[in-house]
Amino acid sequence: LGPFDASNLARFAREQRGREGIAVLGFAAPEGGVDELRARYQDMHPKLLLSPAPSESGGAKVLEVFAYYQGEKAATEADPATVLRFVEGASAEHGSAVLPGMQAVPAEFDGTSLPAYCDHWVSNVFSRTGFIHTLQDTLGFTPKVDFNAGVVAAGEAQIES
Repeated sequence: LGPFDASNLARFAREQRGREGIAVLGFAAPEGGVDELRARYQDMHPKLLLSPAPSESGGAKVLEVFAYYQGEKAATEADPATVLRFVEGASAEHGSAVLPGMQAVPAEFDGTSLPAYCDHWVSNVFSRTGFIHTLQDTLGFTPKVDFNAGVVAAGEAQIES
């Protein structure tokens, strides 16, 4: 199965059990980046790898990993809902990457829309610090601010911001 197979959406819906969420977060990877990331995940977080090797799609190399663990980092199994997708070799059109199977279209706005900038990610995770440390291990990511605004628990959801 490839990264754009409908079974990925079916898995996400099944795992979310009717709850909202993000199925895939996609990132452009530089040349050689997919192999480097795969090696880091294999070394430090092998439970998060969706497949043993990157796939090829439309001339691009694609690595998919699960974003989260079901509980504490590395101590529990992967949460098979949200996927991080790294794409190397996406074609560049109009100054931005175009994913395999997609085509660039000009942006059109209705005059009432405003530009938006995503500066905050609210995530339903069981271990916010574990998730941040996983990103640090694999991507070299370090947060610029210690977001510790609080935890809201409602039913099965635990939302940290």
